[in-house]
Amino acid sequence: MGRPTAEERVARALAVFERGDRRAAWESLRTMARREPGEPAYRRALVATYRSIGALDQSARWGAADPGSLDDRERRILRRRAASAASEKELRAYLVLPGALPPEVAEALPTRAEQLRRRGESAAEQLVLATYVIAVLFGAPAVAIGLGVTIVQAFLGLSTAHDAAQVTATIVLFGIAGLGLLLLIVSLLRGWWVRAVMLAIVVAAAAVVLGHADMTSTTPFA
Repeated sequence: MGRPTAEERVARALAVFERGDRRAAWESLRTMARREPGEPAYRRALVATYRSIGALDQSARWGAADPGSLDDRERRILRRRAASAASEKELRAYLVLPGALPPEVAEALPTRAEQLRRRGESAAEQLVLATYVIAVLFGAPAVAIGLGVTIVQAFLGLSTAHDAAQVTATIVLFGIAGLGLLLLIVSLLRGWWVRAVMLAIVVAAAAVVLGHADMTSTTPFA
């Protein structure tokens, strides 16, 4: 008995689909489509079965090799998906297309400049999250402790209150410089030039003040 043809495999998967086991049928068809991406029979079966239940995002996905076989709604979905892709490589992986993209799909890809902008925005979002985490976990507690110690010592009339205040001020300046630098990078990645200039001035000012401080002393600004 010879090896089953693509049509025979498709027929078996469709029989499973008709019996109501859609998940098993799709898994079989997707596996075969990935194994033999150049065989259109598997893609046609996936398009037909997904379309039959109204899953147009998936019918558009598996019909991407031949956009002309898709209806208008599916083609719009496919173009939107292409326009949101991070890169051609990522889109080809999603569509399971190892070769060149069809012209209609390739034309919908974002420009190189847009891809770079999106990557910059993604990096900016991660930096913003890192900034908040650092501020909440380290900056805020350090400042709160410094202020608390300073207030208590001042209330008790201790001479060390002045030292504690200076150390707290140093912590605040380090926080301004560090977090300001992170936000400066975020502004540059997002193209917020005015904000970037303002942050650069703040960071520079904090750095200048810290540069004149004696970090080996309990009174850095004495």
